[in-house]
Amino acid sequence: MDRRFFVTALAGAAGARMPFVAAAQRTSWRSQLLGAWSLINAISLTDGKLKPWFGRTPPITGILMYLDNGWMSVQIAGARPETNPANFDDLPANDRTKWLGQYYAYYGRFEIDEAARVVTHHITDSLLPYERAAVYRRKFDLHDNVLTLITEPWQDGGKTGFNRFIWKRMA
Repeated sequence: MDRRFFVTALAGAAGARMPFVAAAQRTSWRSQLLGAWSLINAISLTDGKLKPWFGRTPPITGILMYLDNGWMSVQIAGARPETNPANFDDLPANDRTKWLGQYYAYYGRFEIDEAARVVTHHITDSLLPYERAAVYRRKFDLHDNVLTLITEPWQDGGKTGFNRFIWKRMA
């Protein structure tokens, strides 16, 4: 075999495989979402009007975790009253309600639709009893370690809206 032909054929074969190699080396969305995320912003858009997420009082903080074993957890807290006794149970019932009304949490399994860029949360348990066994789908965008999750549209009292959560990867 002519040496030039062999080198050309080898280069052509390698070039033909390059798209497959590049695709195989691309990191999956799932692996990019794994880890802990700190909440930057949480808002509701209802009938075209922006407001803090479900009435939580800014500043709103939170943490979102996606684990490699398929489990996830989210906790979000709005500003809470200044009262901070050593024993939460010593607070009057009205103050406890205010504290708990600013807190939200659930955990469960998650899965990723790589093509649609949707993460689905299968809730095992939640602070809100009616969310047990709920399934939430969030469209996501990930750029420069900033994750944006957008809920499916919802309706409440004739008003239409959605929620947007912006998270930053924690070091």
